[in-house]
Amino acid sequence: MVIAHLLLPVSLLAQDYVAPRDEFGYPDLNGVWNFNDSTPFERPTSFGDREFLNEEELAAKFNRLASSQSRRSQREQDVAQRVLEVPTDDTGAYNTFWSYYDEPFPNTRTSMIIYPSNGRIPTTQNGVITQRSPPPSNPCNDGLVVIADRPSRISFGAISCDRPQDFGLASRCLLFPQTTGPYIKANSYNNNVQIVVTRDYVMLYTELGNDPRIVRLDNSPFLDHRIATWTGSSRGRWEGDSLVVETRHFNPNMASIFMRAVAFGSAAEMVLTERFTRVGDGALEYEFTVDDPATFTEQIVGVTHFSRLDAPIYEFACHEGNYALLNMLRGARLEELRAEGYDQ
Repeated sequence: MVIAHLLLPVSLLAQDYVAPRDEFGYPDLNGVWNFNDSTPFERPTSFGDREFLNEEELAAKFNRLASSQSRRSQREQDVAQRVLEVPTDDTGAYNTFWSYYDEPFPNTRTSMIIYPSNGRIPTTQNGVITQRSPPPSNPCNDGLVVIADRPSRISFGAISCDRPQDFGLASRCLLFPQTTGPYIKANSYNNNVQIVVTRDYVMLYTELGNDPRIVRLDNSPFLDHRIATWTGSSRGRWEGDSLVVETRHFNPNMASIFMRAVAFGSAAEMVLTERFTRVGDGALEYEFTVDDPATFTEQIVGVTHFSRLDAPIYEFACHEGNYALLNMLRGARLEELRAEGYDQ
């Protein structure tokens, strides 16, 4: 892994940078952008209120990433050899071939969250439901299902295996919190977004989930609040050289903030504000603000970085026809039969 740019924070690039203009006179945001960022979403408590890593910590972080990637590659070679000799239940669907870890303009912060000042998700309001994915040892959450927790707002896993709606949103190929949930943040792969800017519209098309968001720039009103969707109703405007996108009217079956294994509240009342700013050649800063007083006691503000990618966006097909979901339900019924003494 190349770490030549470790000491080149994007915030420094922005000081004297003049963004190129597109044909409409807007700052040119067009293109495919990669948002790899190994920065944790929440700040580890050991950093306290310190917002940035020092030089040694940043170098150590990237060295750990490089070492981890090397170990994963070696482990996959060992596993591949064993699979040729011994049958396995592991499909091995994802390997390091699909993972791209380079961060040309790395985030030097100790967390993506910059507000609250401790870099952590604030406390939730009284009565807000927080859902957690079950442990691998109990994938169907047997004995722990709380009917009041429905609908399932978690990303992966299931609050039960009783019905499709109890599986996580990503498991059902509906929404992927790493990239479109609803703010943009890094996953382990497919961290790419294509931005297309016209005079009156902006399209934001993330590779993971490939659900394009169409942002109107014509000062038109938001859709009626009764029309609630997974990606909400978005309206944009230019503030100086920053594209500001405000989104509201999210599907209430989506969490306000959801991580890979935890989901906080409902996004029904959430307002998301995003800022896209060119800060250097091939560099873009992305800031998001989650304002949801029905779920959290404070706003949440986060920052990550995009780098231009000279490559197209490919289709992310998830599991076509939802065959995987059907088989997960079928497998759960088989486990129930086995528990009752049936082996066939």
